[in-house]
Amino acid sequence: MRKKIAAPAALCLALGLSASTNAYAICDGCVVAAVTAANVAITGAIGSLGSALELQLRSIDSDIEASGGKNSAASAMGASTQGEMTAQAAQQQETDSMLQQTELPLDPCATSGSEYAMEAMHSVNTTASSFRPGGGATVNSSALHQALNGATPSIEASRRASTAIHEDYYCDSNETMLGYPGCKSTSMPDGDASADSLYSGAGMPGKDADLTFSPQQIDAARAYERMSIDPEPPQYITKAEANTEVGKLYIAMQKAYMANMTSAENTLNNVIASRVPFPGSNKLIGDINASSDSAQQYFNANASPGAKTSGTMSLAELEDFEAGRRWRNPYWQIEMGAVADPTKLAREQLYTTAFMADMIYQSYKRSQHIEVLLSQILGVMERTGERPMLEAQLRRVQATNAR
Repeated sequence: MRKKIAAPAALCLALGLSASTNAYAICDGCVVAAVTAANVAITGAIGSLGSALELQLRSIDSDIEASGGKNSAASAMGASTQGEMTAQAAQQQETDSMLQQTELPLDPCATSGSEYAMEAMHSVNTTASSFRPGGGATVNSSALHQALNGATPSIEASRRASTAIHEDYYCDSNETMLGYPGCKSTSMPDGDASADSLYSGAGMPGKDADLTFSPQQIDAARAYERMSIDPEPPQYITKAEANTEVGKLYIAMQKAYMANMTSAENTLNNVIASRVPFPGSNKLIGDINASSDSAQQYFNANASPGAKTSGTMSLAELEDFEAGRRWRNPYWQIEMGAVADPTKLAREQLYTTAFMADMIYQSYKRSQHIEVLLSQILGVMERTGERPMLEAQLRRVQATNAR
């Protein structure tokens, strides 16, 4: 029995061993194939990975190069911008330094001149207006006050008033030497008959020009205006005469005559008013004396005696001071020569500007003379043209014997 069982077992064992050997042989081929396939796949994957890595590395290199280029460009641009900013800052610093070295020193006279000019102009306007009849301007001579503000008398009465005013205040040396009756000694000979009374102030011959008038010089200037424009204005008629028809015609003609004559008087009133001290001018003089040395020295050397004595100033003197304290002032040139040393060009520009300002002012003064002459011509034309007709009408009025 055991032999029967052992025989099949041995057979099975033999078959099993045989089968095992074949099975392993078949499995080795699969493994080899699988390993080979895996090797190919892995090799491909590694190759792909290498290519990807290489591509990525190249991309990184490109980015690095681009970034480096940008950084380099940015650095170059930044360096250029910084250089430009530095150059601009240096240029601005140089400009600021030049401005500081060439500008005039700040002083009250320079910083507040416009305020004083405004006050002076306002004063000129109000003063010129007060010179009109009944305007309230102060007149020291009672005879002159009556002649300027009172109702105009006859031609003969106007002439007698002119003679009385002249004898009291303005007799010249020849009249005094000849012993004219009524002539009194005076420091303003021909003050009522000389154009100097209008431009440079009445006084003795040989005096320097005054641009700020004293009260007596103002009276003389107004007396000259009266004599040069219309020394014998048309007289006022009585109330009864004004109520007649011919009287009304006379009044109309009188006003037409005065309309043109007051145009001539207005110009001279403005010239005289510009030489009257304006309120607050004493503070201006104090500011000048407290300002830069050149302004103070120029004022002390060139201000009119009236300005120095009274401590006041007129618009005409203020304008002359502003125009002259630079170009006509050697102290200013010395001061600017020391302060404006950096550039000769800037210094010359300042001098030229100051000179031009002075020339403009001189032209302005000449235009005032021309205006006065034209005004006087207008007055003469009115006297020779309209006045005869006015006098004829007056005779008709008087012929009515209205009382």
